[in-house]
Amino acid sequence: SAVGLAGGVSATMSALSVAGARREADKLLKLWAQGVLASAGVRHEAVGLEHIPTEGHVVFVCNHQSHYDAPLGLAYLEKHTRFVAKAELFKIPVFGSALRLAGNIPVVRSGSSQDRARLEEAVTALRERVSVLFYAEGTRSEDGRLRPFKKGAATLAIQAGVPVVPMAVSGTRLILPKGGRAVRWGQRVALAVGAPITTQGLTIQDREALTRQ
Repeated sequence: SAVGLAGGVSATMSALSVAGARREADKLLKLWAQGVLASAGVRHEAVGLEHIPTEGHVVFVCNHQSHYDAPLGLAYLEKHTRFVAKAELFKIPVFGSALRLAGNIPVVRSGSSQDRARLEEAVTALRERVSVLFYAEGTRSEDGRLRPFKKGAATLAIQAGVPVVPMAVSGTRLILPKGGRAVRWGQRVALAVGAPITTQGLTIQDREALTRQ
């Protein structure tokens, strides 16, 4: 069902994004996310949404358990937000094009000059037009245990001079674990949002400390 819903909204998302209809595209993404959760009978809730700054852009940083993490976040985040995602997702027919046109940011994770150029693009986008969501472990956790966070989110936030908003998802792994093919109906999941962490006065040398925090 999730794949079908994604295919159904891709063309519309592309058209809205090209037309610059940001608010309409965001509404469609939210409806898509809610539909994906409903199609799996997910019972979901969120706490701490009041911590999200109403003004300016932020870097959301979250753990990663399942493909259902993204719909859970999009169902609740009211800010104009896009993802930093692995480049392979952008190669999926129709869906990949919609990801790119909607303003999501692909990364190769090779440490190459191409990766650095993508980061520079993300810094500009973050300063001027959009908040960004990182799944900072870099991949979905197979057993639910938190993996070390990569430093890209902290680097981006420091360079753009915006706050980091920590988030956590719980229970999504039970819907569809990494490597799983069958969706488990009716799971209960939660999104928790923490207080923002300022990056004012920080330099790139502080990215490890910010990542640990």
